Amino acid sequence: MVIVSVRLMQNIDLDFDFEMLRTLVGGASVISLPRLRLRTRDEVRDFLLAYGYDLNDDSDTARLWSFHRRAVTYIETQLLNSGERVPSEFGEAILVKDIANLFLWASVDEASGGSRQRWCCAILRVMHVINHLTNDLFTVFSDDIQEQILRPYQDVITTDENGTIFLGKEGGDERIELAKFDIKPFKTSNSSITKLLAKPEEVAFSLLDKMGVRFVTHSVMDCFRVLRWLVRHHVISTPHLIPDQSNNTLYPLNLFEEVVAEIKARSDMTQDEVDRLMQTKVKADKDRASYREKINAFTSRDYRFMKFIVRRLIRARTHALDRPLMFFYPYEVQVMDELTFNRNSIGPSSHSEYKARQKRTARERVFGSESGIPNS
Repeated sequence: MVIVSVRLMQNIDLDFDFEMLRTLVGGASVISLPRLRLRTRDEVRDFLLAYGYDLNDDSDTARLWSFHRRAVTYIETQLLNSGERVPSEFGEAILVKDIANLFLWASVDEASGGSRQRWCCAILRVMHVINHLTNDLFTVFSDDIQEQILRPYQDVITTDENGTIFLGKEGGDERIELAKFDIKPFKTSNSSITKLLAKPEEVAFSLLDKMGVRFVTHSVMDCFRVLRWLVRHHVISTPHLIPDQSNNTLYPLNLFEEVVAEIKARSDMTQDEVDRLMQTKVKADKDRASYREKINAFTSRDYRFMKFIVRRLIRARTHALDRPLMFFYPYEVQVMDELTFNRNSIGPSSHSEYKARQKRTARERVFGSESGIPNS
């Protein structure tokens, strides 16, 4: 005899939080959640305990309040327009009284919670990003990371008595004159917060361009020579590249390969002739040009460069261990010629326009709509 077990649907809890499900398995960012769903202080306590902070621990509570202060400062200095302020009842700890209140107020249905609910959600979104950035490896080991990543480049960049910059030392097997060499300073806290808020797919450990270097050459040919030099002299380790982060909108590799073959066949070509050949080739065969473009919603399509992300194995000094703590850390390398660099510095391609587009998107995500801040 077969016994069939029948479960009646009326006995099953069907109260699903579909926003939560979209976050878990739908690919949505937690920053995009319109509200939390916490009903009591006990639920807030358990929520924060899973998040990593114990409200019964004074040091953890103090840390949450520090995130609150930084979030309010960031919103007021980076996202709000002239004359706009975070209302004091949400922005001042003495008026909020209990950090758990922010979570409870952010959990009220927007229709009944009104501006208070939206302001608390906005503050918590920024607090969340600050928390992740604060606990990133770079924050703890920034000196070791910067020294070990930048030192190999600083050792091979030289300047002659006329102030001309070179990649490679005098008397070496190959020395490439540069128009510029820039060390990209690590992203400031505000810059990193804005990037994480503006890009729903980003989290702190996936910020791959916190620091980096940029080579500006006198010609496109020299851009490829720089790439070769860095590999030949083991300044970078190609096994540590992150392949899906590479970008080349400067000159197509397939056409460059054909150019090199033609140059080899004609050993008497001058640099000017090579430059003209490369320009002619890319114009005549633009339909065959094979670029590598990783789309960035905030980067102008007119911005041209070669870029890759490579990791370096860092050995960080720490008193907690009797040996160095070892971990990989990524950084960005950009290469472009001088003409392209100058074009990238103006108009929609400029860095200031890029940052402005990021901030507009960050503001929309923090406040949950394009309409701006909640009515106070």
